Amino acid sequence: MKFFASILTSILVMITLSYSPVVKSADVGALLAGICENVAADDKSRFRKKLKEAGVKLRNIYSGISCGGEPLVRYAIKNGAISTGEFIVKRLPASHFASSGDAEWATGNGFTDSPIVKAIAER
Repeated sequence: MKFFASILTSILVMITLSYSPVVKSADVGALLAGICENVAADDKSRFRKKLKEAGVKLRNIYSGISCGGEPLVRYAIKNGAISTGEFIVKRLPASHFASSGDAEWATGNGFTDSPIVKAIAER
């Protein structure tokens, strides 16, 4: 009886270890286009939905995304996407903004009064 139980347990462990769930395959181009469109439209809920559907975290992909040749935060500032821009700022680590120069860029380009810049300063 012990032999049968140990064989059954071994088989179940092997099946569990060999099972790989189907990974969501997101079309990267559509994801990026959707992200940029949602930032430009200041549609925070759709922006969050795109990230969730793709199964990614913003902080993990932020450095690889640019919209209109600008990082997402700067793109949000230029387009006046306040709620989406503040969401982006909250999702990134504070250490990112210490070295990014986003606040300085905004000040140099006349966006000093933007609530997004204020959110960056609070971080």
